[in-house]
This record gives sequence, C-alpha cells and structure tokens, in this order.
Amino acid sequence: METTTFTALCERAGRWWTIRVPQVEGLTTQVRSLDQAEKMTTQLIARTLGIPPEAVRVEVVPDAPAPVAQALLARHAARQAAQAAAQATRTALEALALEGYPFPDAATMLGLSPAEIQQYAPDRGGVPDLRRDSGPLQVAGQ
Repeated sequence: METTTFTALCERAGRWWTIRVPQVEGLTTQVRSLDQAEKMTTQLIARTLGIPPEAVRVEVVPDAPAPVAQALLARHAARQAAQAAAQATRTALEALALEGYPFPDAATMLGLSPAEIQQYAPDRGGVPDLRRDSGPLQVAGQ
C-alpha cells in the first residue's frame, strides 16, 4: 500500500500540545503528551480524508529549543545513512553471490560478523540464509 507523509507541527500550549497539519487545511488537534501525537494525528488524517490509517505516515515536528532541533536533524541524518549502508550491503552481497564468493569471504570483505550478515537473509533482502553454509553465496531463487 502506498503511503503519504504528513507533517504534524506540534506547539506547546500550557499542559497540552496543539498539532497542526499544514497539508490538510484547517486540520488541528491536541494531545496531552507528545508521544501521543503520531497516533492521534494519523487517526485524524485517515478519518478526515477517508483513507486507511496504514496509508498515512506522520512526521512529528515539535516546536523545540535549538539543541533539540539539532539533535533531531543529526538523528534523521544517521537513520538515512544507516538505510543507505544497508542497501549498499545488500547490493554488495548480491554481487558477491553472483561471482561465487564463499560466505566467510563475503563477511570479511564487508566487515560483518556472521550474526550481522544474517539480517540480509532472504526474508529481509533476497540473500540466502548463510548461517550453516560456508560454501559459495547463492543468489536468491537459484
């Protein structure tokens, strides 16, 4: 299912947080605690637009002091870097499998322990389960 990302701009109002969604004119709500913002906003957007909640992704953006904003930016950049590294690792494993490299060599070349490389098993990325196999890597489906 395709998802649409909405921004929940959150501003402290006494003991409450006021949430505004700029992508949907006039859409506002309140929550007592910031940890409720994503769920409440997702439900409100889905109900307002008549779409399933699974089709809604909400990015919570609290009005916060500069150090918090800097930390959020750094954490966002780290998540993006981790996703890029995971994709590059999957691509490298697929290339090594096509060339017949054995698992221990692939793990060493990528700087991964046998436990770390398991996150790239077939159910998570198309590379075969290599726990028990020290033979050549196989491309999924071969």
